[in-house]
Amino acid sequence: MYATVLQGSRPVVDVAVRPTAPVAEVPVGLSGEDVATAARLDRAFRRMGYQLDAIRVGSAEVPPLFLTQVPHDIDDMPDSDSRKELFLRVMLPLVLAANEEIAEDRARLQALLARKASRQSLTHPDQVWLKALAERYEVEDGDMSRLLARVDIVPPSLALAQAAEETGWGTSRLVRRSRNLFGHTADSASDETGMRQFGSLQDAVRAYLLNLNTHRAYDGLRRARMKARTKGHPVDGHQLADALKAYSERGEAYVGTIRSLIRRNDLVALDNARLGRVLPVRLASAGFAR
Repeated sequence: MYATVLQGSRPVVDVAVRPTAPVAEVPVGLSGEDVATAARLDRAFRRMGYQLDAIRVGSAEVPPLFLTQVPHDIDDMPDSDSRKELFLRVMLPLVLAANEEIAEDRARLQALLARKASRQSLTHPDQVWLKALAERYEVEDGDMSRLLARVDIVPPSLALAQAAEETGWGTSRLVRRSRNLFGHTADSASDETGMRQFGSLQDAVRAYLLNLNTHRAYDGLRRARMKARTKGHPVDGHQLADALKAYSERGEAYVGTIRSLIRRNDLVALDNARLGRVLPVRLASAGFAR
């Protein structure tokens, strides 16, 4: 259990993150040298053809490369565009993977609700799973409509923009020291800063998504998302940003900043990005896969 507070007057929420297996410091498909510096990681991404322009137009998938931390010297990259591009390429697989976990839970939840609606009984394992899901998403009154509104993805455009804002595009000491991407704080921390420390960037992303999906301050975001679902519209990060006034003491100004980041960096085009299941052929053939 941990308490999440986002900077300033941001809401506090106690949530439990699902247990995860230990994450390798060097992702499969990369070498220790590849992740030693930002410049080397950028070169490795280029070798495998991992470019955001191709992903934006739907002609390429995002390689399943999950880094545990942002390169320590990302602020030494020669220009801001290169730094931003690298940060987004580090973040995108993490966000897509965490959203896939949620999407799988949502699909199973919908299937169980359909069975209940048709008066079919649920198996004991299904009942146990449903109870655990409701507890994780803090829905303890049996309100399945409320649970369904909470078990849903957050558009990558929104997550990427907030991570960029909260970490200065990966250059903040907080993310390098604590792998903390979204300004999470904790009631008890291992150092004097009071900031939450994560074992990996993936853990930080999961905590962020669960925070948006459970805290009462983001009811508006969840209502807007459900409304879009009901109308058959895509879930739009630029639109959902309006429900983040409580995320920062800056209020409307914070929302404006997030929306500006989404527009200027064409992040909505990444909302339909697909996470690949295998490493790119160019990477494997170059002998980098382990």
